[in-house]
Amino acid sequence: MGFASKIAGSQNPPPNMSANRPGVYGGAPPTGYAGGPPAALQPGNNPSNQQQQQQPQYQAYQGSPAPSGGPGPSYPPQNAPYPGGPGGPGAPYGAPGGAPPAARASDQQIAAYRQLLIGTIQEKRLQSFWPPERLDRLVQALANEAPGKVNKLMHELRVPQEVAMDIMKLSLFDVILYVDDSGSIEFEERGVRKEQLVQIIEIVAAAASTFDDDGISVRFMNNVEQGDGIRNAEDVGHLVSRVRFQGLTPLGTSLRNKVLDPMVVGPARAGRLQKPVLVITITDGQPAGEPLDSVSSSIGYAVSEVSRTQYGQGAVSFQFSQVGNDTKARDFLASLDEDPRIGSLIDCTSNFEVEQDEMSRAVPPVYLTRELWCAKLMLGAIDSSYDTKDEKAAGRASGSGAPPSGPPSGPPSGPPSGPPGGAPRGGQYGGYSQPGYPPAPSYGQPQQGYGGGPGYGQGYGQAPYQGQGQSPAPGYGQQYGGGYGAPSPHPNQPGYGQSSGAPRGYSPYQAPQPPRY
Repeated sequence: MGFASKIAGSQNPPPNMSANRPGVYGGAPPTGYAGGPPAALQPGNNPSNQQQQQQPQYQAYQGSPAPSGGPGPSYPPQNAPYPGGPGGPGAPYGAPGGAPPAARASDQQIAAYRQLLIGTIQEKRLQSFWPPERLDRLVQALANEAPGKVNKLMHELRVPQEVAMDIMKLSLFDVILYVDDSGSIEFEERGVRKEQLVQIIEIVAAAASTFDDDGISVRFMNNVEQGDGIRNAEDVGHLVSRVRFQGLTPLGTSLRNKVLDPMVVGPARAGRLQKPVLVITITDGQPAGEPLDSVSSSIGYAVSEVSRTQYGQGAVSFQFSQVGNDTKARDFLASLDEDPRIGSLIDCTSNFEVEQDEMSRAVPPVYLTRELWCAKLMLGAIDSSYDTKDEKAAGRASGSGAPPSGPPSGPPSGPPSGPPGGAPRGGQYGGYSQPGYPPAPSYGQPQQGYGGGPGYGQGYGQAPYQGQGQSPAPGYGQQYGGGYGAPSPHPNQPGYGQSSGAPRGYSPYQAPQPPRY
């Protein structure tokens, strides 16, 4: 189970879920976490200077749980509003302050960032948006500030370093939040749905803007108000204050008219799409005032249209999430997730309380905080390890839901093979195997860094150890059948170093392979 295993690796499940020991968020950070990333990934640390330099750690979080074996945090009340940012109840997310600043990333960290992003480029077929030279510019920009920003996310959202690193993947996308502003949001559950909705927007805006200064865009289902460049709680407050929550739930109709046509399909047809688009839909009910298949029809239309452009199917990703306790909304989202036409193109997340209950029964069990739930919401559509249906499928396949068995204890004997200067090999991201790639050592082991980057004992740019019977990977920048060392690309997606785009008029699934140069 991808997400469960990822979080369970950094926290101990609360021994007593009913114990009354609330943290600042109604749920405290992982047991034993004292703040800051592991010493091996602290800025400036490497095997040659760890003895000379000690990196400071910031203090443990207020409300952190007792050491392992002590009473654990209690679950927050059902359908309660989010308690706020690090300042305590009512404090906004993305507010000034936070974790101490960090120095420029080390070569080891830069390699990890690069491989982390390459994993998403491969999985989502984003090669046409992120050719190597553009990716290099992004990675170098991240190198200057990412260590401090990762620390900030860990501090503000109370998430493990692994999850904070994964949020970096949002820098590859333009994020659009498509928000249900129907009357039920305002009046059902005594206004709690609206409070939760606003705080979700705050968290997504702050997190997505951490590694991309452009902020996010917000579109409402009924209201004509629009928000662009939304970065923090203050921006969200100004925007929502101008919106009146009323009307029905034309989920699919407005999705196409307000988001897909003007912000995805139109720019893609015109060749003006700068980044792939991640559309995150937050709703509290099933569609009303339109046919029930309007949502699936709108998604199918958008994917078909962008697949005919130079960008391919990866130009748009869809995430749906629920606020409130409406069982019909839950059933509707489940039907979308299982729809044979579009189910593989989207990810759906139940409301927080349902997801929290499911994670508590996972193997290994996980105490899901609201912030971790929001991370799942942000990443489920672009990282398969966060995708609920993939987790369930993995659980059925294994029979227990347990994570896969560990990798070999060390690299093969003898010097590494393969071309010198090769890129870090595609492998695991956040500790989870991507399809078609060999298992990698778990996070923190000396053979390989986070996200499948070079091992701690290797220099950046040195070919990693070969193993599991795989052939040596080509050097970064060489032509590789699927781009970035990925499997063969989508028929309409150019391979690495190849010309992009299929001739118009071909079916997106029948376009000929572009020529190699």
